[in-house]
Amino acid sequence: MALRILLYFGILALGWYISSKGKIHGNLMKQISSIQSIILFGLIFIMGVRIGMDEQILTSIGQIGVMAAVFALVTASMSILFVYAARKKIISDTNITGGKK
Repeated sequence: MALRILLYFGILALGWYISSKGKIHGNLMKQISSIQSIILFGLIFIMGVRIGMDEQILTSIGQIGVMAAVFALVTASMSILFVYAARKKIISDTNITGGKK
């Protein structure tokens, strides 16, 4: 696992080094967004295939969905709550917080 993470960081560092030295052609830089999208779609497709092949995941897909929905609701609610509390505690300017003058 640690070797895989080091490999990822090594590839990242190599890309940074090649880009910072100007070794990547300008036309390729213009197409980076498209290339990233294609690779991302490929990765998502591969993830879907791997999930579809795993019987254990398929049998518990409903439970996973409920857990994901609960997790999303709790994290969103807590984020809103903490931002609201921080605004009230830290920012005292009534124009910023929407209070009356």
